[in-house]
Amino acid sequence: MRSLYIHIPFCERKCLYCSFAVTVGQRRRVDAYLDCLSQEARRYKGQSISSVYIGGGTPSFLNENQFKDLFRMIGENFRISPHAECTAEVNPESVDEAKAGLLRSLGVNRISLGVQSFNDRYLQYLGRNHNRQKAMDAYGIIRNAGFANVNADLMFSFPRQTSAEIRQDVEAIIRLESEHVSLYMLHLEENSRFYAEGIHLPGDHVQARHYRLVTHQLEMAGFIQYEISNFAKSGKESRHNLNYWEGGSYIGLGAGAHSYGNGKLSWNVARLPVYMARIQEKGSATEGFQSLDRDGQFKLAALIGLRMNQGVSPEKLEKHFGTSFKEQEQEKMDEFIRQGFLVIEEGYLKATMKGRLVLDELCAQLT
Repeated sequence: MRSLYIHIPFCERKCLYCSFAVTVGQRRRVDAYLDCLSQEARRYKGQSISSVYIGGGTPSFLNENQFKDLFRMIGENFRISPHAECTAEVNPESVDEAKAGLLRSLGVNRISLGVQSFNDRYLQYLGRNHNRQKAMDAYGIIRNAGFANVNADLMFSFPRQTSAEIRQDVEAIIRLESEHVSLYMLHLEENSRFYAEGIHLPGDHVQARHYRLVTHQLEMAGFIQYEISNFAKSGKESRHNLNYWEGGSYIGLGAGAHSYGNGKLSWNVARLPVYMARIQEKGSATEGFQSLDRDGQFKLAALIGLRMNQGVSPEKLEKHFGTSFKEQEQEKMDEFIRQGFLVIEEGYLKATMKGRLVLDELCAQLT
């Protein structure tokens, strides 16, 4: 079974921290883009799918008829498991009762709500298009539509943000009884407005304190941290994301989407006009392709597995792929263990709290 990711690149506005190739406005292009998605999907006709994730961008930018067209395309081209997890990302300002009810009727059973903060001052600072009250109202709309599995995205560690303000944001999510929380520390990404302006983020020690604060607060509220940035109530882990982190196969449709299976990774061109032109001309918008040998697959599975709280079993990976870490990689891994970034517990290699804070940098040294 595979996962299916569909990218909707449209947004009402571009947030100041965003580095993605999103398309602002241009509603007139949505229908043509959906036609391109349909064309691309035909390449995978008949594939069995265990989870669907509609991300962006802002998927709730679509109107009701466009959502109907999108799900018609999914049904016509893929064999969706009756027990599939189907997630749609929505923003507070672009979801109402009619749209939420429609998504539920179309088979969506999990919503990811782009809250980011419940503090109006920081929402304005981030360039978000909603305020605290709109986020609270959107949550009520989603619950009233019958959704029993809701993720809330939350960002933290902004310039001059206090620990008390972070606790208030986390407490708001706890009171709303979300089943899942995705936490993202603010980073400066190239091609973002914040990067161009050169804003100053809190220092490493402050960010570490903020990360420990939010993880502890969520764990005390009954959430289980199962990945560096993701927390869930028992049984509510994102099956779609778990498939990524466990090295499963996935199909990506749309501008900038990635696909992976049998050691082969491919990705589409990200710029919307180029993506659409290539689909219309060739039926494919693949920009790059990488074929991983057994060593490459082993390393990818190991590095992705380190994001999981349970860690990764080198022994199991060795049996599966028939290979292991090279001498230089093993020496680097041993060094990380001595430095307290990694630990081996019951045969599993895991990132410590200290290691989670710099895991991207550690993994970069192993690639």
